[in-house]
Amino acid sequence: MDYAKQISKELDLNYDNVNVAISLLDEGYSVPFIARYRKDKTGGLTDENMRNLEDRLNYLRQLDERKKTIFASLAEQNITDEELLKQIDEALVLSELEDLYRPYKPKKLTRATKAKKAGLEPLAIYILEDKTGNLKEETKKYICEEYNSVDDCIQGALDIIAENISDKKTYRDFIKDLAHKDGKLLSKKNDKSEVLTYDNYADYEREIKRLKSYNVLAINRGEKEKVLSVKLVYDDEKIIEHISFYEISKSSPYQDILKETVIDSYNRLIKPSVDNDIRSELTTNAEDEAIVTFKESLKEILLYPPLSNRKILGFDPGFTNGCKIAIIDENGKVLDTTVLKNPFTNDFHRAEIKKQLITLFRKYTHTIALGNGTASRESEKLLKEIKKENEDLNDLDIIIVSESGASIYSVTELAQKEFPDFEPNLRSAVSIARRLQDPLSELVKIPPESIGVGQYQYDIEKNKLSSALKGVVEDCVNYVGVNLNTASAALLSYVSGINSKIATSIVSYRDKNGAILSREELNDIPYLGPKAFENCAGFLRIAESKEELDNTSVHPESYKIAKEIINEYSTDKTLAGCKEKLTLLNSDDKSKLAKKLNVGEMTLNDIVSELIKPSRDPRKQAVVAKLDDSITDIKDLKVGQVLEGTVRNIAQFGLFVDLGVEINGLVHVSEVSDDHFVSDLHKEVTLGDIIKVKVIDIDLKRNRISLSMKGLKK
Repeated sequence: MDYAKQISKELDLNYDNVNVAISLLDEGYSVPFIARYRKDKTGGLTDENMRNLEDRLNYLRQLDERKKTIFASLAEQNITDEELLKQIDEALVLSELEDLYRPYKPKKLTRATKAKKAGLEPLAIYILEDKTGNLKEETKKYICEEYNSVDDCIQGALDIIAENISDKKTYRDFIKDLAHKDGKLLSKKNDKSEVLTYDNYADYEREIKRLKSYNVLAINRGEKEKVLSVKLVYDDEKIIEHISFYEISKSSPYQDILKETVIDSYNRLIKPSVDNDIRSELTTNAEDEAIVTFKESLKEILLYPPLSNRKILGFDPGFTNGCKIAIIDENGKVLDTTVLKNPFTNDFHRAEIKKQLITLFRKYTHTIALGNGTASRESEKLLKEIKKENEDLNDLDIIIVSESGASIYSVTELAQKEFPDFEPNLRSAVSIARRLQDPLSELVKIPPESIGVGQYQYDIEKNKLSSALKGVVEDCVNYVGVNLNTASAALLSYVSGINSKIATSIVSYRDKNGAILSREELNDIPYLGPKAFENCAGFLRIAESKEELDNTSVHPESYKIAKEIINEYSTDKTLAGCKEKLTLLNSDDKSKLAKKLNVGEMTLNDIVSELIKPSRDPRKQAVVAKLDDSITDIKDLKVGQVLEGTVRNIAQFGLFVDLGVEINGLVHVSEVSDDHFVSDLHKEVTLGDIIKVKVIDIDLKRNRISLSMKGLKK
């Protein structure tokens, strides 16, 4: 197969660009490297283009491997049907390929294979072709030990016919087409179940073609948990008539038993198999859509604005086990920890805890990262009292931070290695502080599916989800760039060209030799070979290097060009001295400069942009929601209230908004806008956005808050 031709057609990309991209991938270059440093070769394919291209390339290659196995099997069976072989060769979807192969696929012991083994296949052919009606007389020839009566032999022959009917791809295609046009999915709640989660699907009926991905995933989960029973409904009569038209000759004396055989084939063999295929297809499509939504949300949360150059107090709130405190310096190093016991039991404890906190604030920092879990609002109220009661703490910054995944991180091997002497609760407090200081650097330590974004992530095939999310994390890490001398092994492992082994080697080298002082020094690190260096060098920042380009995204392969630009446009031959003149260059100037330096225009534009703003952080500035102090619990909410909240998650069906009451409220997609149809929520809001919402329903029984954005400005 010409992969470049097929992929360029499917993704609507230039053939030559795709062909070059495939060659670069095969040469061992990473997606981030190709998207950033080989733009001129690929025509500017983005990281998203490259991810889609890579995914499809892997799929087509796996498909071809399956075809080889099938062709080998057919050859062993002496199957030489040219039309069949052509259809198999041209198949682009695995399910289509398997349907073509189904009649020839070696089968396990079935009623039909048992009958064939007993020599009843000629009798099956006789039933289909005979016009005399002498079936019983003919059948006596086939009586044997396994089939010791005429009726048994006839049934065995009919079993062969039923299986042959079920193997025909044309019938399966007809049924699937009919199912997608008019078929329905029905779900019922099991009478004995007291689970309320799936009540929306307790007596549910919907056309298959109108099912949303979140419907499918929710129903799948409800079925898996034995709360729901599910079935697919088609026009059975129409299907049976269709099969009968082609399978039963009008002149056959055996029309009645053949009709029963068609019904048996459909009910026993075809429909269960087609049901599985359609459910599998629905699930695959739902997973794909959910993964797209998850990837968009994950990207937004990973690129959430950092609060750099500050000491931060991480505050993990709680009732039973108290509030856990961890203070970190500007580089994320832990300066102090403590646990505030019984913070909300009585006025005496409250006063004592205020004293402890005031001491910590005055000693270390006025910036607090407050986890949004249990006791968050009570903790915030206490912190605001301190702020109000102490003039020197009026500038106290209290910033609500999502706790999702912090407890998971706290018990990982990485957390234990980082903080062997800390209890898990204190590790969580450190994580909360660090994810405010630099969300990307901290969140890479947590499995992406546990970060608290996306929908039904635990119902998606694990390897499929993991692979997709790993690509998002890699793209985000390389988009921002990594400080080589402060990055953890977890963060380094996502850098282009660096795997876990190399990342560990870098950290060990740093621990032994001190700070790495140049990109060139990377060549001295064990396991980091030439290809890894080429892939990773441009994404690593070294502020300590004497070579100022080592702290930019300019790749070492382009240093010569960058220095020629600096020399030509800088008054003092330094990077800082050329910024003003470079900002004045127009597209024609850059085009001429690219020709003069014999470099691609896209590469030159990237170099110039980086020289103008070296080592800039592409992430935005942080914004904080103003929460209502009087609301600390779902019971404090009232229908009609207008509140400010933070968007914590975006699913296909709506937005989850943090109001500071532990449970996130839902703005259903139908409640997002009153002046236009919303097809993509990510075009309306971004994770972390501060929005105004109105409370439209409170369900205390199911612990659900329904919100609306209609008539309110973001």
